[in-house]
Amino acid sequence: MRPGDSPVMIEERTKRFLVDRSGIGFFKAVLESYEDVAIFSVIDGDRGLIELIYSSGFEEDVRGIMADMVNYGITFREVPDVQ
Repeated sequence: MRPGDSPVMIEERTKRFLVDRSGIGFFKAVLESYEDVAIFSVIDGDRGLIELIYSSGFEEDVRGIMADMVNYGITFREVPDVQ
C-alpha cells in the first residue's frame, strides 16, 4: 500500500437462499470446484435452505456462479431473515 492509499475493507458476507433440493448437490460440487470462493452449508435440506459465507472480494464470483446455475435449471431466492 502506498502512502495516502485507503486500506481495502474486506468483509465477510453470509447469505441464505432457498433452492430446489434436487440442485443442491450439483451447485455444491460446482461451487467447491472454485477453491476457497465460499463456504457452503445446507441449513435445512428438506426445505432447500442453504447458506453461503464468502469474502466481499468474491461477491462478483459468487453471483456469477449462481447466475450460471440458471443454465442448469437451478434458481435461488435469497431469504435474509430465515432462522
